[in-house]
Amino acid sequence: MNKTEFIDELSRVLSYPNDKCIIINEILENNFFISKKSKDKIIGEFIQKLDVNHEEAIRIYDMAVTIINEEVKNKLKHPFRSNS
Repeated sequence: MNKTEFIDELSRVLSYPNDKCIIINEILENNFFISKKSKDKIIGEFIQKLDVNHEEAIRIYDMAVTIINEEVKNKLKHPFRSNS
């Protein structure tokens, strides 16, 4: 999955416009999102930059992580499959 596909998938699952999903992607790219410390920082940035409440920021984070995890699992199951 490339960046555009990830942003499109975020837009689909969150029902957010692409411009907000681009901001979400930039925040995730600028942070190492696996650690607890980074999770709190990312959620704080979502609240600040997207003007959402804490619960919505957690939902955004969880959905983004779910998309990434599914893609990783898919790659592990089918390492030679093309995304095209």
